Amino acid sequence: MVIPPSGLDIYQIGVVVADLDAGIDHYSRLLGLTGWKRMDTDYVARYRDWEGRIANRNAFAPWGPIHLEMIEPGVGEGNAREWLSTRGEGIFHVGVAIDDMDKRPMDAEVVFEVRTQRRPDGGPAILHLDTVATLGFFLELAWRPLAERLDAWVRSEAG
Repeated sequence: MVIPPSGLDIYQIGVVVADLDAGIDHYSRLLGLTGWKRMDTDYVARYRDWEGRIANRNAFAPWGPIHLEMIEPGVGEGNAREWLSTRGEGIFHVGVAIDDMDKRPMDAEVVFEVRTQRRPDGGPAILHLDTVATLGFFLELAWRPLAERLDAWVRSEAG
């Protein structure tokens, strides 16, 4: 049995969809989510042996103590695109806020890294671990200050 390090706090469930607008409508009706915010992303990342530009359509909604992130893959070869093409729509990652990005649970391999989102020390601020075989989804590690800023934005009144 592997005991994860303390301080892993779930802050986000990541869902991949083929059509963002249809997904927002579906999850709004299904889960009663409201207050959606849009943020299209465009960044450099590495996924397994591929590195390049990723641009997605994204939407976020508060969901109790966490938030839902919805991703419609656009440009690039990330794990959201792979999940959608091989498994279809649905939950593909669970995001946890963590203080020490070097203490990775389960010694899992990093398979996705956002290259353009860095911590002040230069290290990555967002990583996805290859936990699909053991957990059924990718585990996203987000540097706690970044996760807290994102969650505060999702919950803010400003759009």
